[in-house]
Amino acid sequence: MTKYEQYQLQWMISHGYSLQNLIEALTEVQFGDPEDSDRISTPISELFDEWVADIGFGSEIWACKAEWRECEGAEDGEQD
Repeated sequence: MTKYEQYQLQWMISHGYSLQNLIEALTEVQFGDPEDSDRISTPISELFDEWVADIGFGSEIWACKAEWRECEGAEDGEQD
């Protein structure tokens, strides 16, 4: 697990979100439009990327990797 991935998990915990909350959010993305039957077969990695970019937890999400690298990552000397 990278330092950035650790940061993402810690961000979720410190903001009161669990892995179950994440799974529920991704399920909402997957099944949100009942008329889009292709959506059900969308790979979870694509759903996650879309969720991170456009939705988050009620429009709240961790810093992108570049922003994290400039702040927290820079403190740790993280190059990942």
